[in-house]
Amino acid sequence: RRDIGDAMSTLKADTIQSTSGGAATLTKQEAAKSRVSATIISNTHTIQDSFNVASLTDDGAGKTDVVFTNNMNNDDYSANSTAALNGTAMFAHLAQKASITTSEYRNNTVNSSNSSTDYGVLCSVVHGDLA
Repeated sequence: RRDIGDAMSTLKADTIQSTSGGAATLTKQEAAKSRVSATIISNTHTIQDSFNVASLTDDGAGKTDVVFTNNMNNDDYSANSTAALNGTAMFAHLAQKASITTSEYRNNTVNSSNSSTDYGVLCSVVHGDLA
């Protein structure tokens, strides 16, 4: 029993699930719906760590499509990426709206001369609503 003047309680748990056993719905906060850390070595895209990412598709120099495991609700989500090549920062940005869908989005990476260039390391995170 708590009195009204008591300090807040501490909740400790290893797993929180919804009453149906699935993922709990977060309210009044926003959590990442997808993230990926990937590398390219010898033209091979490798996912080092990820959440809600099924695969990466190589669409040419500096163009990598990130394919979701579970689709987003619409194509208005926010995706942010950073990239590096041999310790040198690169510019990573999303392609035109036409290449952003509920099931995937494209990362474009360019060097300081604005030329499309494959990255060595790519990290990306997505916020929005899942379908």
